[in-house]
Amino acid sequence: MANLIINAFAFKENFKTSMQLQGKMDEEKLSLYMENIFVSLKSAALKNPQDDVMLVVNAKVPEQYRTLFEKENIKIKEIPFDRFVMPENFVWALAFFKLCALSYVVEEENYDNYLLLDTDTITQASYSEMWEESKAGVMLYPLGHSYHHHDRERIRSDYKKLYEEDLNLVHYGGEYVCGNRQALKYFMEECQAVYEQMKEKQFAVDDHTGDETILSIAAARMAAMPETPEIIAAVPYIYRYWTNDFYLISTNTVYNPVCIWHLPDEKQHAMRYFYRYYRKKNCFPDKNKCLKIAGIRLAKRPFNRYTLQYKIEGKLKKWSR
Repeated sequence: MANLIINAFAFKENFKTSMQLQGKMDEEKLSLYMENIFVSLKSAALKNPQDDVMLVVNAKVPEQYRTLFEKENIKIKEIPFDRFVMPENFVWALAFFKLCALSYVVEEENYDNYLLLDTDTITQASYSEMWEESKAGVMLYPLGHSYHHHDRERIRSDYKKLYEEDLNLVHYGGEYVCGNRQALKYFMEECQAVYEQMKEKQFAVDDHTGDETILSIAAARMAAMPETPEIIAAVPYIYRYWTNDFYLISTNTVYNPVCIWHLPDEKQHAMRYFYRYYRKKNCFPDKNKCLKIAGIRLAKRPFNRYTLQYKIEGKLKKWSR
């Protein structure tokens, strides 16, 4: 079974970068993205040595990073940004290149399964179970947002501007799309149909609309059709950890752990630390150190008097044997 893991990175003059980075592309932000990409793809390759990893770009990769990627067996594919092109004023316009990149590789690269990952991800375990499950259809990451959550509300509002019929839309994240080739071909055709509908309506949607809107609408429309590939929740394999604004406590790094950590607030911090660590030691930190650097802590039961009594009784029983 041949599998391909990709990151996508696009550059266009006067277009904005990620919301977390606040601004337009310059040399410093370009270096930051290249370092994030290296961590994302190299960590995936180390945990899945039988799979191929690839950076898909619409421009030349700076020579120092191209040399590094080639040395570390990270493939580079240059394509035009000529699909899913959004107006320049859209905040997330460059993010739509992920859909462009995925459509190209599914069409042109001959693999059984494909995985599109955001650049601010780090892999902690094998994808073997994920690849097995992807045989059933397309895997997307539901964010768990309630019906009136502002992000899901925006997608629902955009949908009503595009279509007459009503659908219950699940908000899927843009950091992850996985599936077998046949299912993804079908899914990308549906994504293209949603984009064409936006274009026909002269992009009369919210200017904060992102690639997640197309993914979510395409998934809902596909799920409503008979005899289409299954849409599968990817929650056993990836989780989005917001770490900057609060003290994050989580259980899914150890208990029933996910294999992919998405760290959108760590582009400039933990992800760059992981890059420097690898360049120095030719490996990434162990999982416990990664947790600490990324600001993630394990959930523990509060140490109250009942817990203390239970522990003491257990110790006494053990010692009395």
